[in-house]
Amino acid sequence: MSSEQIFIDALEYENRIRDMYFEAMDKVDDQRGKDLFKALGEDEQSHVDFLEYSLETLKSGGTIDIGRLQTTIPARDRIASHVSSLTDRIPEQMLGNIKRLLNSALSIEVETSDFYRQAAAQTSGEIQAIFQKFLEIEERHVEAVQVELDYATKSGFWFNFMEIDLED
Repeated sequence: MSSEQIFIDALEYENRIRDMYFEAMDKVDDQRGKDLFKALGEDEQSHVDFLEYSLETLKSGGTIDIGRLQTTIPARDRIASHVSSLTDRIPEQMLGNIKRLLNSALSIEVETSDFYRQAAAQTSGEIQAIFQKFLEIEERHVEAVQVELDYATKSGFWFNFMEIDLED
């Protein structure tokens, strides 16, 4: 598969998840949920913009500036450092369809991460570095959505680890 086709396929993933986040914003009653979906949607839009720029650059024979690929979603350690401040702002009951939407978002984020993992494995050089960076960013999205889902479902898990020790 050509680099251009991989970028076109990546655009399909990014457009799909961006649209899901922006639609989710309108479906939830909780402001915190709206803010989360807005931030993720805007981040995905920046990915769409980067992929469109990359396709044009490839077509013209130029060099893609990987520095233009950014994210506003913090790394896992920054998310973890804000756990205590988040717990005070989580509503007792998550309103609307937030749990269903978070489950859908998690599924799509995992699928998108898998796509980027495969794209990085199928490419080399500059193109591989781009898809590796996309993979790192999408894994941040998976973590952010998982954190929110764990809170919404009160599953007892935090970053996929049990929050309480049932042995005590």
